[in-house]
Amino acid sequence: MGATFVRERGHSWGQMRRSLLVLLTTALLAPVPAAAASPAVPRGFIGISPQGATKESDDELMQLAGIESVRLPMSWASIESDVANLEEPEWASFDAQVTRAAQHEMRVFPFLWGTPEWVSPYPSAEPVESAWQRYAWTSFLREAVGRYGPGGEFWEENPDLPRLPIRKWEIWNEENIVTFSHRPNPVRFAELIRISGRVLHRADPGSKVIVGGFFGRPLQVPPNVASGDFLSRLYRARRVRPFFDGVALHPYVAQAGAMWSQIENLRRIMKAHNDAETPLYVTELGWGSDSFESRWERGPLGQARELDRAFAMLAANRLRWHVGGVWWFSWVDLSNACQFCDSAGLLTEAREAKPAWYAFNEWTGGDADTVPRAAL
Repeated sequence: MGATFVRERGHSWGQMRRSLLVLLTTALLAPVPAAAASPAVPRGFIGISPQGATKESDDELMQLAGIESVRLPMSWASIESDVANLEEPEWASFDAQVTRAAQHEMRVFPFLWGTPEWVSPYPSAEPVESAWQRYAWTSFLREAVGRYGPGGEFWEENPDLPRLPIRKWEIWNEENIVTFSHRPNPVRFAELIRISGRVLHRADPGSKVIVGGFFGRPLQVPPNVASGDFLSRLYRARRVRPFFDGVALHPYVAQAGAMWSQIENLRRIMKAHNDAETPLYVTELGWGSDSFESRWERGPLGQARELDRAFAMLAANRLRWHVGGVWWFSWVDLSNACQFCDSAGLLTEAREAKPAWYAFNEWTGGDADTVPRAAL
């Protein structure tokens, strides 16, 4: 059993602090006895969801930080910018990312989204409105699994790489808000899941199709749709359940404790639809280190504190909630990104460590001393 869990660190105070935090979080937030929760997390349970491009040196640092899964956008619009029947897909950019990840023993976990102009004038429009759109999306999925799945062309072309095929496919991203969906609609999205599950399960029977991460509690409802309402209506669309293997959530909140109600609500809906055992994936979770320009920015120490509390909650309730993993957003800060995204990194743009970096490595068992400390 010990071999399957994160390796023990030599710093007894870090171990004691993490254990106490898990117990405290469980006692304060869980309606079940603390003894029923498990504070341990499996290897690879905590991954990273970068924003923007990363470099070879980033992948090296990720590996040293104990990261085994990196969540990346697989942009259909970029890969097939021209009509698919006339041009070969442009895999070079994604190939490079998969290559670097594999070299550093990390598996890529993609989210697929972004409709090309030759399919729809709206890049956020799910490609299900016409037979032509459905055919184009189906063809893209077949190309993707045929390249990166087990036995994929990419692995045949790169026999010296560690063979880490893509087995989990997250379909779309925050489809319940207008940022990523032209008109959020659970019934239309159900059709996208049916198509995706049918293709991916047939091409790779061991693949897992994940419903794209819902933005947990969006503002401006409508036109946005609350995550619980979207999921409930997705189930009611019928004939959708056989085609997905997990549900993803992005529980962006001001304080970690507020994740509780979002997760409980989705689990309640899943149970009501006889789907209690299906895993829930937290495919984005994060706070910024700027000082309260938005509700998701908590200052440098607050960012680290909320990371610790969030991971402690997910660890303590991992089995009860059937949590399949959590991906921290983001790797490094990025100028001119969204209001909190510009300071959401574990590292500054200069690759210097913020307090959250040290908290993150306590959970992954990584080596936090691989980067210099930021002067904040």
